[in-house]
Amino acid sequence: VANQIKGHEHEIRVEGHTDNLPIHTESYPSNWELSSARASSVIRLFVENGVEAHRLTAIGYGENRPIESNDTPEGRKRNRRVTVLILSADPDKVMEIPIVEN
Repeated sequence: VANQIKGHEHEIRVEGHTDNLPIHTESYPSNWELSSARASSVIRLFVENGVEAHRLTAIGYGENRPIESNDTPEGRKRNRRVTVLILSADPDKVMEIPIVEN
């Protein structure tokens, strides 16, 4: 993904998410820290692969934006995710970013 977005002008927002199962470890006292760490790890990979740091924002939502029910293992698995959004400074301007398959 980094190879596709580096060199473009768009800002990138990386959102980390978790399921609703509480976590409490030394590294991650809550789902907030875990989701933020997920987003930050993607940001770090992007920077290491040439995406300009000033274009990047990491956000952690914890368990607050599920895309599936947390009532099943499959739903919880889908809620543990990172979302990458490519933002436009001018919402009326459409710009294609070509996807090259490796």
